[in-house]
Amino acid sequence: MENDVEPTEEKQVVKPVQKTRGKAIVFGVLILLLLVAAAGGAWWLRDRSAKTTDKQQTATISSLQQTTASLKTQLAAEKAKNAKTSPTASTLACTPKAPGATTISNIEASITSGNTAALEGYMAPSVNVIIAASEGLGAKTPTQAVSAITNFISNVPSSWDYDFALPASVLSSYGKGSYSQYFPSNAVVGKATNKKVIAFSFDCNAKISTVFVAADESLLK
Repeated sequence: MENDVEPTEEKQVVKPVQKTRGKAIVFGVLILLLLVAAAGGAWWLRDRSAKTTDKQQTATISSLQQTTASLKTQLAAEKAKNAKTSPTASTLACTPKAPGATTISNIEASITSGNTAALEGYMAPSVNVIIAASEGLGAKTPTQAVSAITNFISNVPSSWDYDFALPASVLSSYGKGSYSQYFPSNAVVGKATNKKVIAFSFDCNAKISTVFVAADESLLK
């Protein structure tokens, strides 16, 4: 009798799933996501910082513009102020000019006739009145200047005896003394018989701007 031999069952070996490889992939994906997130966060921070910086720069520029505008306003005001108190270029370039022959004749006649009030119409708004040896009186109104002239010539003998046809040599000697600035070439100069001297100088509008008087011509040498 043949022995029945039971067939041997072959056991199938189930190979384990390669979990290690799967984990590596997941880990790599996580790392990639983290890198993307980090890059996005860095970009967001930079963008926010840039916007903040732009706002600060805009505020700074606005402040500087306001300061510049304020300084320009102050500068314009200061220039306007200086323009009122400082001589202009046209004033500095002004050349004194002698009046016409008729005016000169009238100025001389106002002294020789004693009608000093007529001088006021030939004067500038401000007249510098200078008295030799005292250096007074300074800037005066036409009315004040006329009053000073009247007082100066009031005691001249022979009824306003002034000579306005002085020789060139005499005028030259006056122009060489310590008061030479009051005897320019276009000045109208008169001398009384008691040797008092009066000289009229003119501005660029041919108006009397300076009146110089000396109690004696000896003070002019």
